[in-house]
Amino acid sequence: MEKELIKAFNNAKYQLDTNLTENIWHTIIKREKHIKRFKLSIFSIIGISSLAGMIPAFNMLLKDFSQSGFYEYVSLLFNGNALSTYWKELTLSLAESLPTINIILSLSLVFVFFLSVRFVAKQIINNKYVGKAYIA
Repeated sequence: MEKELIKAFNNAKYQLDTNLTENIWHTIIKREKHIKRFKLSIFSIIGISSLAGMIPAFNMLLKDFSQSGFYEYVSLLFNGNALSTYWKELTLSLAESLPTINIILSLSLVFVFFLSVRFVAKQIINNKYVGKAYIA
């Protein structure tokens, strides 16, 4: 009985494919390259679109600053008499005249742009080493 089991196990022994490990490694490298190229293209598109969106956002911000009278309140800050007597009212008026929505929009676009530039730079730096050192 034991001889028959040994004979059955020897017949069922797994034969290794000689190129299996290389094929698996090449597939992993190709997949990583594809994912990195995809991320690079997506973050490039996001960066370019946020850069293009900054132009109208900053134009709107400058227009809202001039329409809200913010510059007039800031000029009153440098007048010594108004600042010492009406500083509470002046600071409240200054805070009310800020175009907060446009400031938040502009700063968020700048933040997204810098994040995408950072990620694209990382991808470009790291992408040149992927696969070249291991693939013959």
